[in-house]
Amino acid sequence: MKIGCRFRGERAASHAMRGALLTLTALLAFGASAPRAAAAAAPLRLIRTVPLPGVQGDFDHFAVDLEHDRLFAATEDHQTLEVFDLRTGAHLGAITGFGMPHAAVFLPASNRLLVVDSGPGAVKVLDATSYKVLESIAVVPQADSMAYDPREHLMYVTGGGDDAHLDYSLIGVIDTRRDVKVGEVRIASTNLEGLALAPGGRLLYVNIRDHHAIGVIDRRTLKLVKTWTLQGIRANTPLILDARAQRLFVGGRGPGVFAVLDAGDGHEIAALPAPDGVDDLSWNPSSGRIYFPCMDGHLAVFRQLDADHYESLGTVATGYRAKNGILVPQVGRYYVAVSAHGNAPAQLLVFQVLSSPET
Repeated sequence: MKIGCRFRGERAASHAMRGALLTLTALLAFGASAPRAAAAAAPLRLIRTVPLPGVQGDFDHFAVDLEHDRLFAATEDHQTLEVFDLRTGAHLGAITGFGMPHAAVFLPASNRLLVVDSGPGAVKVLDATSYKVLESIAVVPQADSMAYDPREHLMYVTGGGDDAHLDYSLIGVIDTRRDVKVGEVRIASTNLEGLALAPGGRLLYVNIRDHHAIGVIDRRTLKLVKTWTLQGIRANTPLILDARAQRLFVGGRGPGVFAVLDAGDGHEIAALPAPDGVDDLSWNPSSGRIYFPCMDGHLAVFRQLDADHYESLGTVATGYRAKNGILVPQVGRYYVAVSAHGNAPAQLLVFQVLSSPET
């Protein structure tokens, strides 16, 4: 299927022009506003730095177990899941036996951890107490990003593309009640990234990064039904859906951009300058805050004023290649993984989320 977007009539043309102007304005503003934005402290306070001596290379995504106060961080290069106490940040140890772990989800009803491991192209199912591998479900070559729907008990996993030496990418679907692969979507792309869905909803959104586009997939038919080419946003990596307002939050790289799209027709609502190298997004609907961690050593915080208006709340310094983080609003904490660099060890940074009169 050809990746692209067909515009119809004046409304579509207007959306395209507005999106291009929004993005151009954001990119022009980036150079002028970056020093001032960097000086404005985001509503976070660093309360603990946890050194991780011996952990080398890049981190990837986090997972949370609220029942047992555990935080898991995938170390894609070090081949472990590092385990932390959610309340204190204390390092509890590491789970080994992975080829290249990228993402995980904890299922409280069955006390299992599901870990996406690109080494074997599988999702590994672990007992969350003993950390013993119970199953290894072959899903897609070079399995990478994932999204989980707790209502439907379905996990969607991206893979294929350049990393697998393929000229197409795949999204595999796993039924987590039966631990079996139940479907697959094939997309003419060499690099898929973030996925977003509304639990129980019909649509799945995916960043088609090599085409600077977002794909819309019908989850019932497992077909790509729409593609939206982004206007000026490049290397679109993380993706979040605000289901209530029907807005998609997108992080772009080179230069960094935080963008907001209409989830119904894909037109750009807003584009704000941001630090560069984002890999994760966290969203708190209660406060309207969006958290944006980046490789360049800065974490930006944005706020949704309403569905169509957004503002920057400033940035905080993090560290080397600190592109992955997670908000856990239940404990009022935001966590960032910092990679080892020179003589400085890898670290987990624990931030307290600060309230403000606006929220």
